[in-house]
This record gives sequence, structure tokens and C-alpha cells, in this order.
Amino acid sequence: MRRILIAFFVCAVAAGLFPPDRGWALSSALALTPWSSIYEVARDERSVSQIASDKKVTTSIKAKLVDRDGKLGLAVKVYCFVGRVTLLGQLADESFKAFAVATAKKTSGVRSVSTHWEAPGKESTTAADVEIAAKIRAALVADKDISATQIETEVFGGKVYLLGMVRSRKDAARAVAHAKSVSGVTGVTSLLTAPGKR
Repeated sequence: MRRILIAFFVCAVAAGLFPPDRGWALSSALALTPWSSIYEVARDERSVSQIASDKKVTTSIKAKLVDRDGKLGLAVKVYCFVGRVTLLGQLADESFKAFAVATAKKTSGVRSVSTHWEAPGKESTTAADVEIAAKIRAALVADKDISATQIETEVFGGKVYLLGMVRSRKDAARAVAHAKSVSGVTGVTSLLTAPGKR
């Protein structure tokens, strides 16, 4: 457990949350760290240093997008796994899309950038999308044969995106099957990465 706590502290320092030269940094980091996040680090297929690097990339990109335009910046979902950035969301503003891509490409530590844009949906679909995401999460957590802590879910008007690192192609296939089984899902795009597919 101690190694896991230290690992998460390293992530916090790398993300710039705590100065590494302060004696109180470790206790502060541990006090503010959700136990679920510590568990996530323990189950992640990436190394601790790679997790820290990816989190730093994600935080940096998101901050710049929100700084440029708060509303549009929040509409863009930013994910980074082993230096590969994925930008997705419901966005119609082409200039902001271009800005998001350019910002990601200029960020240190980024190896590649891919985008998955959806047309803005009706506000009435938001509640349904949240419900779909919750049902998928419940199905993934209930399946003890896969590590659900490594799988992120985004839903836009019933279209599901699965992102993250998984242990095998089999885990990825099971996650897709769970998502497709949920009522209201109109399509599933898997952006899950298994070892050997990076």
C-alpha cells in the first residue's frame, strides 16, 4: 500500500499540484487523493511515470482550452494514454477544433493526436446520455474478469466511446459487448488500447 501511495504522490507532483521540495507535500497529496484513484493507479497497465506524464499532458491541454474559451473548452474531452492524445466532444466551432488540435500537438510529451467530433446534440439527450454512461459503468464494474477502472466512457446522443488501457483484446471486446447491451446505445466506438497495440 505504501508503494501505491508514493506512486500517486509522484503523479501529483508531476501534474504540478504540489512542489516536490516541500516537506508537507506528501501528506497534503495523500489527504486530497481519492482512494479510488489510488486503486486505479494500482490496476493501470502503464508505469507510474507514464501515468504521471499522461496526466500532466491532459491537465495542460485542458487548461489552455478553458483559458481560451470556458464553454467550448469544457465541451472538449481530453484523454492521454502513453502520450497519445484523443480529443472528442460535441462541437460545431471549426476554429476551436483547430485550436484544440494545435494546442495538443504543441504540448510536451504528446506523440500523436486524434479527434472524434460529434455534432452538438439537443439538451434533452443529456440526461439519457448520463444514464447510459452509468449503466455501462455498472456493467463493467460487475464484470470481475475485466479491470473497469481503466476504461473511460463518453456518450453523445447515444453514441458511446470507450477509452483507456486494458490488459488484452479480450477485455476490450468484453467492454464493447457490455456497452452494446445497454438500452439507448446507438453505436459503440472502441478506442481501447491493449499491450502490443500502442
